[in-house]
Amino acid sequence: MLQIWFKIFFRNSKKNWLNALINISGLTLGLAGLLIILLYLNEEKSYNQWNPNKDDVYRVNLKRPKSGEVWFTVNAGMYLTYPKEIPEVTEALMVKPFYRSRVVQYKDVFEFNDKTILTDPQFFDFFPFKIMEGSTQKFSEVRTNIALSTTYAERIFKGEKAVGNSVKIGDNNYIVACVYELPKNSHYEPDLLLQFSEDFDVNWGNHNNELFCRITKDANLEFVKEKMDEIIVSAHKKSAIEDGISLEEFNEKFRPPTVLLDKLDTLYLHNTAKRAGPSGTGNYQLLMVLLGLSILLIVISCVNFINLSVASASQRAKEVGVKKTLGLSKKQLLFQYVFEIVLQGFISFVIALVIVELALPFFNQFVGKEISILHTNSLITLFIASILISFFVGSIPALYLSNFKAIEVLKGSISKSKKGNLARNLMLGLQFLISGFFIISMLIVGTQINYMMQKDVGFDKEQVLTVDVYDIKNELKKYELTKKVLIKNPNIIGITSSMFVPGDGFVNGTSLIHKINDKRFNAASNIVDYNYIDFAKIKLLKGRNFSEKFASDTLKIIINETAAKDLGIYNKPLGEKLNLGWLDDNQTGFEVIGMIQDYHFDGFDTEIKPMFMVLWTAIDFPDGWLPAIQFKIKGNNIDKTIAEIEAFWKQNIDAKYPFSYEFLDQKFAETYKKYQKQQTMFLILSILVILISLLGLFALATLTIQQRLKEVAIRKTLGASVKEIMFQLLKNFLKVVVVSSVILIPIAYYFMENWLENFVYRVEMPILPYILTPIILIILVFVVVGLKAYNATKIDLIKYLKFE
Repeated sequence: MLQIWFKIFFRNSKKNWLNALINISGLTLGLAGLLIILLYLNEEKSYNQWNPNKDDVYRVNLKRPKSGEVWFTVNAGMYLTYPKEIPEVTEALMVKPFYRSRVVQYKDVFEFNDKTILTDPQFFDFFPFKIMEGSTQKFSEVRTNIALSTTYAERIFKGEKAVGNSVKIGDNNYIVACVYELPKNSHYEPDLLLQFSEDFDVNWGNHNNELFCRITKDANLEFVKEKMDEIIVSAHKKSAIEDGISLEEFNEKFRPPTVLLDKLDTLYLHNTAKRAGPSGTGNYQLLMVLLGLSILLIVISCVNFINLSVASASQRAKEVGVKKTLGLSKKQLLFQYVFEIVLQGFISFVIALVIVELALPFFNQFVGKEISILHTNSLITLFIASILISFFVGSIPALYLSNFKAIEVLKGSISKSKKGNLARNLMLGLQFLISGFFIISMLIVGTQINYMMQKDVGFDKEQVLTVDVYDIKNELKKYELTKKVLIKNPNIIGITSSMFVPGDGFVNGTSLIHKINDKRFNAASNIVDYNYIDFAKIKLLKGRNFSEKFASDTLKIIINETAAKDLGIYNKPLGEKLNLGWLDDNQTGFEVIGMIQDYHFDGFDTEIKPMFMVLWTAIDFPDGWLPAIQFKIKGNNIDKTIAEIEAFWKQNIDAKYPFSYEFLDQKFAETYKKYQKQQTMFLILSILVILISLLGLFALATLTIQQRLKEVAIRKTLGASVKEIMFQLLKNFLKVVVVSSVILIPIAYYFMENWLENFVYRVEMPILPYILTPIILIILVFVVVGLKAYNATKIDLIKYLKFE
């Protein structure tokens, strides 16, 4: 029997090759899209799964009560107190939250790395990387012992044994205690582990490091968080009372932060601070969007499948009638037709595997991953999905075909079935609905991305070259030397520096305090050169800029609009005295001499924070805080200018570290790069959906119009014009488009409004996509169906009327 079914399947496929091609290709693309997203999802979910401690290690975050902002860095007081006072917390670990750059010197060889982490001796108790040489016990014995990754150790020692060797980092000597192998997909992937130079002291103000706590497995997390919160409140109360603040005043005015815990198991994709670690953070929302879109892609492929199968059912009606007359049961007919569709589904599955294998290198390059198709769970999921989808899709036309009555079929009246037309229209409407959703989404995503790229960021980022400053001595003196010498270069317009570079976000913050107004909150702290505001062309709204003419400007401060509003001094900021959390509360304070317009220094998906500027000479501890020197260069001879800067840099500033530079506009573009990737993915999926829809529409129009050729011949004989005949053939398709568009608009509006809510700075919901999409769908119907309808008006009348 199976042999006969195979023969019938291949003969029908050969006869209706267009239908078979569209069915298989559509389902193939849908399955290929789903597999790629499943592989991507499993890759992202695999982060930290190698770690045996993933279920009992938590990162401690702090939620600020007023702003609702969540910090992933904490203070040393929490680190030292929690393990002592909370029985459920058995161990704690502090880690610097960002990678640092270091050069390791072995003999006369210098090896650079930009993945150095500063941490505690017990790091390997929390992140037990596989040790290839040495031991973690040796690493924890002395703070001058270090650990290296296998790849970095190979670069330094070139095959020699690493453990026990002495190396130099900066001016200090270190001993290599162990060499570890980095696991795949860890949110920490350091090449070099350095230990903090000394033990921490209890401090409740400086939030500089990430804190990980090991919590007993049977602990009540809510109860543990309450204890953590109580310790923070008690510490702040004690500090307030020491400063002369009464307990009643503290309870009324001060609201300490509260603790949020991120489990290591899910930290990469689900984190409260919107950051997992220095090796990146997963975008769970994007994954869910892509998964949803890939499912829609399969749905539209299935709709095509069902549509074409139902529409072509009349061509197999006589086959059904003959088989029923010969005694075949309804059950046997069902099995045969479902088998045919499942076979097509299996063919689609195999071809989808080939397409994914060919496409994965490009996808990996696009998302920056190393995803392999050899993921058993994903392949099994896809195989089961392809069989179930095929079985479901095949059941509908199979039921439709098997329910034909032999007498009606053999009389040729089945093509007039109203139920068949209704089912086909419903499927066609769903197809238009999904296609329209993709078109609207693509247009709105494009509008938002263009808005971000074209929006005035509030500072000048054109032709600005940023050269990274690494771990060098006397960096401010070397910066002054750079400025003094290179400003003479005719191709360099200006040179400046600031503690954070736009696009990197702010790297440090402290409290901004207005004692008279009783205002105190955390603000981004930007330490700058005298010329920074003019260099960046930041708009000064009130007051004046820093000036070297005034020696007292080392005690002046400039704030942005947001800071002025939060301090309650927006209307009259000049002359106000502000204190900084860095310094002693008894300080005389910094006088406000200017207020600048808010500008975007941390991308578009975060709100502009309160920010202040003081001079490098205003405080005595900024060494190591200079991230880069910024050069404004002329547009001509750019390569020559960069080469001249590099030559000076290597000779006078830093010969050990690589000369690393980036243009500021490109650096800032990184802040919305992930959304550009979303736009690209929407575009690719939209093209696939529209392509599948057009193929399905073309095949469906071919079948539908072919069934109405006798009607066309009669109308033409009775004198109907070409336009009238085309309208009759198009009318049903146009009705379906209009109805689908009416249903589409509220659905698309709801989902796209939710997507736009992710942006602090966004466009208002555009109306044009909701107008253009129905027009685009109508045009596609006119082009695809209209072409077939026009050809139908050119038929040979005698051929279709000779038997009437």
